[in-house]
Amino acid sequence: MIVFLVLLVLGFVIPGVINYEPADAAAVEPRLCSSDADCYLFCDDVPEPTLCSENLCARNSCDEAVYYGYNPVPITFTLQLENLTLKDRSDPRDLFVKFEDEKVQLFSSKLLLYQILEKAGIIYDAECLAFEGKKFCGEELKMELNGNNSTLYRNYAPKEGDLIKIFY
Repeated sequence: MIVFLVLLVLGFVIPGVINYEPADAAAVEPRLCSSDADCYLFCDDVPEPTLCSENLCARNSCDEAVYYGYNPVPITFTLQLENLTLKDRSDPRDLFVKFEDEKVQLFSSKLLLYQILEKAGIIYDAECLAFEGKKFCGEELKMELNGNNSTLYRNYAPKEGDLIKIFY
């Protein structure tokens, strides 16, 4: 019985010692956003643009790693969607993606197609494209990348000069 009690106490004490974090390592709360402009950080009195994706800032403190770095020289590619003008659907306060008719300027090389379309209010998941209460799925949804049929869909990171066509 004594051995059982000792093992029970050790079972609760050892994980606490192993996973110890100092009290000054405060967790940073995620920040809600509607555009990239809502996510700016000031690190050492220098403004740093931060991506707003899925209504959350990708970076919430200066101590966090920068995954979506802002590049002032954009990647430019063409994105065509049937009967849809992306420029009319975008928020001018977004910093990482700019739409001009069918041309898209991308200011971070790590953004994926679904994140780019999100900036125009379009949801592009693994099987469906949805906007304005309409949903296009399965066989009726097709994507061409530089003239070839593609199955990369939402997880494609566009490159300079790409031509992406989405049919629904």
